[in-house]
Formats: sequence, structure tokens, C-alpha cells
Amino acid sequence: MQDFIEKICKDVGPRESGTVQELEAGDIIEQEFTQFCDETHQEEYVSSPHAFLGGIRYGALIVCVSIILYWMSLLVDLNVIPLSNDYSGLFLLISIILIIITISYFILEVMKYYETYDFLFPKRTSRNIVGSIEPKGEVKHTIIFSAHHDSAFEFNTFYYLKRFGQIIINVGYIAVGITLIGILLKFILFLLRIELSLLFLIFGVIFICFTPIVAVYVLFHSYKPVLGAFDNLSGVSIVLGIGKFLFDHKNDDNFYPKHTRVLLISFAGEESGLRGAKRYVKMHYEELKNNGTIVVNMDGIAKKDTLVILDKEPGIGTKHDPMIYEPIYEIAHEINSKAKIASLSFGATDAAAFSKKSIPAASLGGLDLGKELAPFYHTRYDTPDVIEKEALGQMAEICLKYLMKLDKE
Repeated sequence: MQDFIEKICKDVGPRESGTVQELEAGDIIEQEFTQFCDETHQEEYVSSPHAFLGGIRYGALIVCVSIILYWMSLLVDLNVIPLSNDYSGLFLLISIILIIITISYFILEVMKYYETYDFLFPKRTSRNIVGSIEPKGEVKHTIIFSAHHDSAFEFNTFYYLKRFGQIIINVGYIAVGITLIGILLKFILFLLRIELSLLFLIFGVIFICFTPIVAVYVLFHSYKPVLGAFDNLSGVSIVLGIGKFLFDHKNDDNFYPKHTRVLLISFAGEESGLRGAKRYVKMHYEELKNNGTIVVNMDGIAKKDTLVILDKEPGIGTKHDPMIYEPIYEIAHEINSKAKIASLSFGATDAAAFSKKSIPAASLGGLDLGKELAPFYHTRYDTPDVIEKEALGQMAEICLKYLMKLDKE
């Protein structure tokens, strides 16, 4: 598993969603699948990967423009700008529209992973990689072990500002919300012909104080992807490790599944808003439901003593199935007493694409973003040397023991 991670990092490098490098990594993964899967294939899809984060800097600039328009309205009220009072209302109206567009982008695209604004961004082709392993007997269960092989853009706020950068992001959300409330209040009082110049002058000063925080979003991320060894070649390597183990024990009734079909999937486009996983669910929804398929997703494994089983991903608004994550946690806790159940503080994993469509899923990882921000998360430090081999073996063991438990049922 470790060799695979090092090979991709060396031979392919960073893998931005929808690029040649992402496709090349997918080809290598399929070659690995062919060594131990009964059938392998690639599923092509088209998306607008830059829509997910590419609008953040423009949204931040729009908020800054809205603050300027607010001040222009205020200066008209104070007769500093010699224009008709109607212009004050016009500036406010334009400002409100701009902020609402920005907030809707952040909520729909960045937080909830909808593809509302995708039409504004160029389309690219990506491919999910799928391998299947058939059981010895009649198929009674189907389980997907999944991960993603694309890598993220470097988050400048995390690299340069560390944990403080994560705090600024949350403060920025609040700042934009307060700005919208202040401008709306001024516009309503404008329509009612009520003047409170001192109050709105204070609001204006507060908005100026917000501007540096909002401006941080302009440089939120670079357009240079990281190596992504931890996030998430580690997960892909475990998917491969599961397949390799089953192939090596094909004649061992203690390990090889008798009634469970195993699907190994490496998704593309996770870092661009779960595009690959969402396309897979949409394409195979009826099959997934009819077969009673369950999903165990791996995302970001590095340290053996940091073992997190996600029960929910509140940012995207989904809860995972306790029938899946609770027995996995029990297995994990037997292997490592430091294993714990936690929720994802921000962002989402590919498992959420399944859980949102009521397909039982769980996500396993090695990062508790609520308690710490690892220096290698979405930064240039995400290299093979941050990964402990024991962490990979531990996660593979958990998945295989869960597979055996499921097969016996």
C-alpha cells in the first residue's frame, strides 16, 4: 500500500480534478484492479470542477464591492456625494443583490455541494474506476469499499495561517451575514423614509473592519494542487490492499466472502465537490437500492492512533447509517482503543453522496478537524512521509473484519 502511494506521487504527481494527471492516476489504479478483480472498468462523466471552489475569490470581491456601495449610499445620505437621495436606495439595492448572489453561491455550491452555478465554469472529463470481486456462492450482499484519487488545491489560509486560518473562515461567514443584515436594515428604513445616519455610520465602520477578513477569501486557495498522499491516496491504497488480500486468500474459506459481492471504487472529483461519487450514485441508483448495497468509504489516513468513524457530515446535511458505522466502530475499537465516533466539522466525503440518497454508508478517516488542523491537510506537506504504514494496515484490517462479519450474516 505504501509503495502504491509513493509510486503515484513520484510518477504522476498532483492530480487536480478533471486533468490529465487525474486520468493517468485512474489508469494506474485500473491496472492494479485487474490483478485481483473479476471485472474492471472506467465510468466517464463530465462536470465543472472549478465551480466548487473557483467562485470563492469572486464572491469575496463582490462582498467588498457591496461594502463600497453601502458607503456610497451613506455618503449620499450625508450629502458628501452630491446626488439625489434615490441613488442611495439604488446603491443599497445593488449591494443587496450582489451579497445574496454571493451567499447563495457559498451555501449551495461550497457548503451543500449542489451544482447550481456550474454553468458559469468550464466543463472537464473525469473517470471513476470500478473493480468487482464475486463471492464463491450466491450473492446476498453487496459492499463498496471506496476512496478518491484526485488531490486538492493548496489552501493558502491553512498553509500560512494554520489553525487561525480555519477560524478566519468561520468568522468570514459571520461577517458576510452581518453585512447583509446591516444593508437590508438600511434599505428598509430608506423605503420607510427613516434616517438613522449615526447608526449606519457605525455599521459602515464595522463593515470596513470586516473587509480584511473577507479579503482573505480572495487568496483562500491557490490553483496549484498538492500531492495528496494523505488525502487521499492513503484511502485508495487501502481499497487496493483489500482487493489484494482477498485475491491472495481466494482459497481460504476463513477470509474469502461466500455471499458478498465486493466492489472496489476509486472516485474522481471528490475535491471538486463529490462530483465523481454523485455521478456514480445517479447512474447506479436503482441497482444500489435493489441490491441493498452498503458503502464503506476511506478518506485521509495517516497516523495509526488517529482513527475516526464519521457518524454525520453536518456541513452537507447528512447522517450516516448507525447500522454500518456502529459495528465498524466496535471492530475498530477492538483493534485500537483510541478509535472514536465523530462528526465532520466542515466539508464532506464521498460517503455523503450515498447517505443523502438513503444508501447505507459510513466514512472512515484519520483526521478530527474539530480538534486539530493537521499541517498536511490541503497543504504542500501532504507527502508520503506523513503516512504511517501501520495506519494503512490497521484500516485495511478493520474493513476486512467488517466484510467477514457482513458475509456471515
